[in-house]
Amino acid sequence: MATAFYIEMAAVAQELIDENGRDVTAIRWKQAPAETTKPWEGPDDPRGTPDATDTVKACFVPIQGSGLGTDTIDQDALKRTGDVCLIGPGATFDLATANELIDGSVHKKVTFVQTLKPADTVLMYYVGVAR
Repeated sequence: MATAFYIEMAAVAQELIDENGRDVTAIRWKQAPAETTKPWEGPDDPRGTPDATDTVKACFVPIQGSGLGTDTIDQDALKRTGDVCLIGPGATFDLATANELIDGSVHKKVTFVQTLKPADTVLMYYVGVAR
């Protein structure tokens, strides 16, 4: 019963963000090492071919006074954050693994992601970004 309620709430959250948000592109950079025998060297060009991208709607909200969990975010991460946005559950990959958002023509680094996820249902992501 609770799961059906959470699914309904996720749909409401997505609808509100779709109506009031703007398009951003979420990107997860390539994570696989270029050479499997030397995984410590990492990927050859992580930004060359991302692992995942998706265009989603995001609502940007003020950082101060929003009351959306800023008390639980590391203060150094919060200081590096320029904008915070709410993104619904409709992405094609887990946005908690995103590295970058493109807002218009501006590339913004993801500084933190908090996921509102009761049970197994993602309701929304709370994402901090910096230029």
